[in-house]
Amino acid sequence: MMIRFSSVLSVFKAKPLLDQASADWIVATFGWALQYFDAGEFFNRTVLIQPSNTFFPGRVSSVAEKATNIFHHSQRYAGLSHWPLQLVSTQQLQRQPDCLLAPASQPELRDVSRDSSVAAELTEQSSLQPLPVFYNPQQTLKPEDMAASYAHVMAQHLVIQRGVLPPGGQALFAEASELLAGFMGFGVLLANSSYTIRGGCGSCYNALANRQPALTEFDNVFILALFCRLKQISAAEACRYLKKHLRRPFKLAQKQLDNNPQVLMRLAAYRTPRPPMTKLRISPSTLSAS
Repeated sequence: MMIRFSSVLSVFKAKPLLDQASADWIVATFGWALQYFDAGEFFNRTVLIQPSNTFFPGRVSSVAEKATNIFHHSQRYAGLSHWPLQLVSTQQLQRQPDCLLAPASQPELRDVSRDSSVAAELTEQSSLQPLPVFYNPQQTLKPEDMAASYAHVMAQHLVIQRGVLPPGGQALFAEASELLAGFMGFGVLLANSSYTIRGGCGSCYNALANRQPALTEFDNVFILALFCRLKQISAAEACRYLKKHLRRPFKLAQKQLDNNPQVLMRLAAYRTPRPPMTKLRISPSTLSAS
């Protein structure tokens, strides 16, 4: 099942949040995510992750413990607790620079199965080549940015291991993998961390603590709105922790989607068993260390 790129979102009754081309790409790429990255997990178990202690509980006494705690929660929400993901501090890169190179595709991980449930029973793939997930210790100052960064890198690993190019090809690898992170439930965190205003005081702004996004705020808000419509999540729940200036754009994104119900119907059709995989080659690229 494939979604057509051309005129997926045609005529809007209200002013759209995104231009036609951007909206079409997001819809097509969300379909790609549903087709290749476990639609069953998305519809049955994926939750909308919020930046709160409810979603990221734990007592920590050091920067490393905080980074590890956020990582383990993010890994489970992504449904990848069974994958050989390895947390690596950017400080370790000086001693292990090869970690920046994307690992080769591993056949055992090609057929992506995810399970974010607490009682997940997927076989742990601990004997495989470790897949590094980087963090900057400075990012512990902004846990929301850190979790979003983790999700983006995990999504990059998913794309490489699955071996399927996104709509737009290799050139849109970073953008498509960030959308995939939103598809896995990290939309609020991604939207909130897509843009950080530089403060007037040097001590108020720490670039190393910020996430390096591949998509804009409005892109991520649109992805969040699409996620919520497909998951039947209310605007109140979606906007509970969403930054205030993004709440109106979120409503505009909802209207843009609601004026095109055929889009949601096509994506909702992925609830049925997915079609056989068509193999495509993807060149491993350097992973983001943001």
